[in-house]
Order: sequence, then structure tokens, then C-alpha cells
Amino acid sequence: MKRPFYSLRTGILANLIFLILAAMLLINAVMIKLAENDLLHSRVREGKSLANALSIALQSYLRNPEKTLPLGRKHTLEENIKYLLAQSPYSEFLFVSTSGNRQFTVGQWNQGKEDAVALCRQSIVTGKPSITFNGSTWAVMWLGYENVKVSAPVKIGGRSVGAVAVCSHLSDLYTHLRQSEKIILIYIVLNTIILLAAGMFLLSRVVIKPIQRLLKVTEEFEDIETMALTPEPSRNEIGQLSHSLRMMLNRLEQNKQQLKDHIASLERANEELRRTQEEVIRSEKLASVGRLAAGVAHEIGNPVGVVLGYLDLMKNQELSESEMNDALERCESEINRINRIIRQLLDYSRPSKPDSRPINVHRLLVETLDILEPQPIMRDIEVQKNFNSPKDLVLGDESRLKQVFVNIIFNAADAIEEKRKYRGKQDDARISIETQNTGGTIKITFADTGCGIPDNSINRIFDPFFSTKEPGKGTGLGLAVSYRIIEQMGGEIRAESQEGEGTAIHVILPLFESAE
Repeated sequence: MKRPFYSLRTGILANLIFLILAAMLLINAVMIKLAENDLLHSRVREGKSLANALSIALQSYLRNPEKTLPLGRKHTLEENIKYLLAQSPYSEFLFVSTSGNRQFTVGQWNQGKEDAVALCRQSIVTGKPSITFNGSTWAVMWLGYENVKVSAPVKIGGRSVGAVAVCSHLSDLYTHLRQSEKIILIYIVLNTIILLAAGMFLLSRVVIKPIQRLLKVTEEFEDIETMALTPEPSRNEIGQLSHSLRMMLNRLEQNKQQLKDHIASLERANEELRRTQEEVIRSEKLASVGRLAAGVAHEIGNPVGVVLGYLDLMKNQELSESEMNDALERCESEINRINRIIRQLLDYSRPSKPDSRPINVHRLLVETLDILEPQPIMRDIEVQKNFNSPKDLVLGDESRLKQVFVNIIFNAADAIEEKRKYRGKQDDARISIETQNTGGTIKITFADTGCGIPDNSINRIFDPFFSTKEPGKGTGLGLAVSYRIIEQMGGEIRAESQEGEGTAIHVILPLFESAE
């Protein structure tokens, strides 16, 4: 597995580098500061020793009561002072008498002579050595003093006759520290590498590898039986995490089994619900088949009577050959009519498994009207067909869509029949069927001139077992089943009605071309 750039190992490595370097540099800064202070103190001690030595040398020269030193002694004193300065890190010397009118210098006092004079006067007043640091220059990691001056009083007979001052430049001290700093930085880099290697080895062994094992387990987890999770021997946080992960995976496996059981239970319930829905649809279809059969039985009576009459005529054998042929043709026509009616009823009532296929809506509407035409309730009802949609191909179960059409047309005929009871024969008894395309759908509108539906019932007509008909005249499942069938086809069905004027049922189905 490719290790990501921003991994735990990378993060720990970056943090370790930062912490180790920060710690090393802080320690280095403290050590440099301490070394600088030690060197400064050492330089000050040397200055005090040198100033005291020069003070003693001057005392021997100044014991002469004469105010002015001989020229030879002066030269001897200057040579001695130069020799002492050459043996020390100090390069400038100054003598100031108590009155201040006598000064004697050795070395180049470019700057700071006034500070040295003031320092000598301070020693004359206090009778003690004095120290001062002046100027600023770059040391190692920060700014430091540029020079140090040390003064000491010159006493004869316990009385201060003057003071000496020496000055040392600190640049050589800082140069020495910077050279040492280079070596220290090399050691810091080496120590960082060694500590990083040791730290990464320990962290990889204690933290990263156990976490990688846990990560591998979670990525490859399928079920609790195939889980290769070895318990961590340690009792630290990694071991606790491993234990918690095992417990979590156990709970997940239990929840997974419970979920499977729930899914199986839901599948069984869904299958039972589907079977129940199929039974409801079949039951409602059988109810409509029974109603169709009753109408067919009544309709068959007329052609049967005609056939029997012609058969009685042919038994007399008094008919001419042409009359006999005419009677036979009429009998054949009536028998074909009976056969067609029975065949349509059988085709409609034949049980079929749900099978989605392309359906021509216009053709199916014509077939449905042919089935309903022999029904007594359809007599004296004008059926208007306005097939205005150029596209009428939908996808669904043909027998079930025909069942929807039968239910809707039967309900329309019943509404007209109900209106006749109260108003007598109607001149406008009419059922109109209109189709039109809207977008990628076909809209089929069944409008009747029946009694209509009350406003308080229009929103309930698609509820199971709800019916506005008289008790015993309907199951209350026709429109509920129709609603379910249209919904399964991806369409919708809705109703509009005005009580006493009529009802319009709108069936909207997606076109087959649009579905593809």
C-alpha cells in the first residue's frame, strides 16, 4: 500500500524535528550566553589584575616628591606599561591625577577616552576599582558590548593621588565564540539525526505499526469470522484502542445480522403485501367480470332468440333455396356475434401474470368499448371518442390498464344511471373519452354527464372500500385498484367533479419513447 505524504509518520517526524531542533537551539542559546558571561567575567578579572598591577607600578614612580617625573623614568614607565598591555587582552592605558591636570596615555584612544577619564575620577572618589561596558556590536546570536573599561585608584600613603584605566575590545572574544558555535551546530545536526532515527524507530514500534495493523483490519473487515485482529499485549492506549475496535466490530456484526433479519422480514412483508395487492386486483377484476357476464347473458338472449326463430322456419321445409340461404346467413351472423361477445369476455377475464410491454392506448380504449358495448347499462349512452394525441404508446401491463378503463367507464355509466333515477331519461347521456399529449405524457380524460360527486367525498374516492353507490352495488375497490395500477406504471390519476353536472377522471401516463 502506497504511504500517503501526509501520514501519521510524516506528522510525527515533522513534529520531532521541530521539537528536537527547538530544544537543541534553546540549549545552545543558553550555553552561548553562559559562555559569553564567563568570558566577560574572565576579561573583567584580567582587567582588574592589570589595573592593580599598573597602579602598584605607578605608586613606586610617584613616591618621588617631585611633581614632574624625569624623562628617563617616564620612558621606562611607558615601556613597562606597553609590556604589560602586550601580555593581556587590553590595548589602551590612561592615568589621571587627582587634580585632573595630569594625564598620561598609552595606546590609541580613538573613542571612549572621556568615558575612561570619568571612570578614573569615580575610582578616585570611591577609592575602589570601577568597571563599565560601552558600545554595541554583533556578538553570536544577539548584540553585545563593544569594549570593557576597568579603573583602579593609585594611592600613596593611603591617599589617592590618581587613578589608572585600561580598555579592552571584545571583538576577539565574540570571534572565539562564533568559531565554537560552528562546532556546536554540527553536533546539533548530528544529534538531531541520531535522536530522530531512535525516536522514529521507537514510535514506529510502539505507535505506528499497531495503528497500521488496526487500519488494515478495518479496511479488510468483512465479517467477524474472517477478522484477523490480534489482541495488543500492551495495556496502553493502543491496546485499549484495539480492544475497543474488536468490541465495535462485534457490535457491527451483531447489528449486521439484525439488519439482515429485518431486511428478510421486510422482504417477506413486502411479498405478502404484493400478493395481497394482487389478490385485491384479481378480486376487483372478478367483480367486474361478474358484472360483464351478467350483461353478456342478457345481451346473448336476443341473438339466441333470432337463431331459434330461423331454425323453426327452416324445419318447415317450405322455404325456397334463396330464403334458406338467407336464413343460414342470418343465423351465422348472430352466432358470430355471440362468439365475439363471449370471446371478448373470456379475453378480459383470463388471469395473466404482470407483464410490462408497450401498449397502444387508442387500440386498448377501442377494445374496452367493444367489451362494454353489449352491456345493458351502456344503452342510450353516447360515447364520444376524441383521440387527439399523435403519440399513444405507453409501457405497462395491458390487462391491468384495460381493467382501469373498464372501472372508470362502468363508474361513469353508473353515475348516468343514478341521475336517470331522479331526472328520468336524459337527452345528454354522454361519456366522452379524450386523449392529448402533454410534454412526455399522454393524458386520457373520461368525462360523463352523470350525477357528479359531492365536494366532501371527492378527495376520498381513491380510498379502499369507499363508495358513493348504494350498498351492494359496488365493492369500493375499483378506483383504489385503478389508482394503484396507474401509480405502478409511473403515472397519476385524479378526479374533478361538480355535483349534479358530471365527473371527469384524468389518467396521465408517461410515453414509452420518453421512458427510454
